[in-house]
Amino acid sequence: MRSKGPIAERVDTRLRVSTPDEAEQLVASAVDALDRLEPLIDEETRLFKVGKVREALGMAVEKNEAAFAYTRCLEALKTNAIAIGRFQPDDLDALRSRHEAFSSKMALNMAVVATARTVSEGLLRDLADSIGQNSSPRVYASRGGITHKPGTAPLSLSKVS
Repeated sequence: MRSKGPIAERVDTRLRVSTPDEAEQLVASAVDALDRLEPLIDEETRLFKVGKVREALGMAVEKNEAAFAYTRCLEALKTNAIAIGRFQPDDLDALRSRHEAFSSKMALNMAVVATARTVSEGLLRDLADSIGQNSSPRVYASRGGITHKPGTAPLSLSKVS
């Protein structure tokens, strides 16, 4: 049985596991961190899929904190792979299978986020073209037709990752 309340955020990646209890605690911390992160990824994916980009982006801080905690646990598990293998904590197999399932969810999430980004950039590009076209003065061309004279500043987009 897992001990209550392991704190994944406090897992030291330099931790050296030397007892079965420490191995149990580390695996429990990783499970807890995944328990916190997985629903956030599911919700973010759902929000992006239904076009609620602003709400999805609003989850970034909480998602990043949860991802950082889970990553720290994974780093500590990798550092202590030999000890973890020797002590075989109870939740280790469950963590492995959940991590594999979570990896699939992350792949889907990344695809959805990339699609949302591409669509957003396309919309902004179209908007900039529209604004630029409508704000250009219409002038007579050299052969008698009407054309737009370039010269107005385009809409600029600052992409911050």
